[in-house]
Amino acid sequence: MTELKTNSGNPLHPSVPELCEQVRAGKIDRRGFLRAVAWLGVTAASASAFLGESKPALAEETPADGGTLRFGCQIQELTDPMMTSWIEASNLYRNSLEFLTFVDADNVTHPYLAKSWTPSVDLKTWDFELDERAKWSNGDAFTPEDVIFNIQRWIAPDSQSSNKTAFSAVEKVEKTGDHAVRITLSRAVSSLPEQLYSYTCPMLHRDFVKGGANWPANPVGTGPFKLDAYEVGRQAVFSKRADYWGTPAHLDGIQYIDLGTDITTHLAALSSGQIDIIYRATIAEYDLMKSLPNIQILTGKAAHTLVMRMQSDQKPFDDIRVRKAVQLAADNKQMLDVAYRGEGEVGANFHVSPVQPDYYALPAVGRDVEKAKALLAEAGHQDGLDLELTLGNTQGAWEQDTAQVLQQNLAEAGIRLKLNVLPASQYWPIWDKVPFGLTYWAHRPLGAMTLDLAYRSGGAWNESHLASKEFDAALDKALAVVDPGKRPEAMKDVQQILQDSAVIIQPYWPNRFSAAATTVRGFQLHPADYFRMDGVWLAKA
Repeated sequence: MTELKTNSGNPLHPSVPELCEQVRAGKIDRRGFLRAVAWLGVTAASASAFLGESKPALAEETPADGGTLRFGCQIQELTDPMMTSWIEASNLYRNSLEFLTFVDADNVTHPYLAKSWTPSVDLKTWDFELDERAKWSNGDAFTPEDVIFNIQRWIAPDSQSSNKTAFSAVEKVEKTGDHAVRITLSRAVSSLPEQLYSYTCPMLHRDFVKGGANWPANPVGTGPFKLDAYEVGRQAVFSKRADYWGTPAHLDGIQYIDLGTDITTHLAALSSGQIDIIYRATIAEYDLMKSLPNIQILTGKAAHTLVMRMQSDQKPFDDIRVRKAVQLAADNKQMLDVAYRGEGEVGANFHVSPVQPDYYALPAVGRDVEKAKALLAEAGHQDGLDLELTLGNTQGAWEQDTAQVLQQNLAEAGIRLKLNVLPASQYWPIWDKVPFGLTYWAHRPLGAMTLDLAYRSGGAWNESHLASKEFDAALDKALAVVDPGKRPEAMKDVQQILQDSAVIIQPYWPNRFSAAATTVRGFQLHPADYFRMDGVWLAKA
């Protein structure tokens, strides 16, 4: 049998042999095994060899170097990457800024700036070995001081970053060698390597704040491309670094072009050869995509969704009877069928997706209009209730289409819902402040990671203001589970508490759509929309 080893050659975590036996016995699948042992620092090559997998055959086409790829996406204002609240921005700086880890499209975690990591048995101490080859574009070496600088900023008392919540368990980060860092946690967190690839976690130079804390104005990075121009609302231009420390990129450059918010405009530009890739399409454009020549349609499933959330400390939502009435009056299946033409999975109001490996299949909350009316009357709203839902169509008109179905659903229970539709640029500054809001939530590899950001008491992105010690404790327990076969059971209580709190309507999980020119090679649709461009190349038309 092939001997498994950690990336750093250190002793295996004691859970690894048990995971090996489970995959051999068929109790966990290949993906779950690879994901779990990767968390624990086992090399992907070693794990694949254990499963009897050979290296994949070489592609028929040999990648060609050169050319500039044109990518259609929004170019919004960007200063400090750890404060980013939209993924499109991360796909810009992802060309120049790198992360300690890399999570692929199968949710398997790989080394990146950290070439290895080793957790302690209790998962509270994590030792990371940094790649000694890594260099900043200004010539400086990438050092433990850079890692310490970034993590300390994330968790600082005055930090406004969502990382403060995601890394709340970090007690200490310290240098243990010339290329070594130790992260000490207050509680077990098996998903730490995955969390380090969150889009708000790129490694910035240790002098980022001294240099003005504005990355586009001083774009020092370790990545394969350098930023040449950044114009909000117009374009962002990157060129290949000749002095990159790792494997060179194929493309000479990438031009990101802002074509506005109308995706049909993006598709027209793609079909006519003005751009090579669009960031994302929705169900509204699916038929158009199928009719266009010279494009390849990309589809997939992901744990991204819309959430209509009620702030549990704001009237009238501080009364759980009102929240439950809203939830009972909502028809999640109808929202999927009408607003997204059934292209997806119905949600059950606990914000964990069937595509996430820690999902537990709780029964959905059945629609019951009469019970909703009774709860409203019990709460003192015998004549119905007036509510306002604020939204921004940040991902397209399907958000408003979904809200309009909800509006019709609630009317049957005597709830008069007004829709306050804002431009996306006006919605993001207030998305977590309105009492009743519709927000797009991106994919995370684990449901526990989403819930940690969105519903933990006092969390930076806790837009519902849920404050439940019971929920927090159950979530801590789930985050400490390594065995992928046991994670869903650990998540059962977490999901149940959230569902019972009735702070959200999470109607469905939409399928994902995007498109690229037929000349684009090596571009992989990632469930989190995290697009690395270093392996992408352009074939001749």
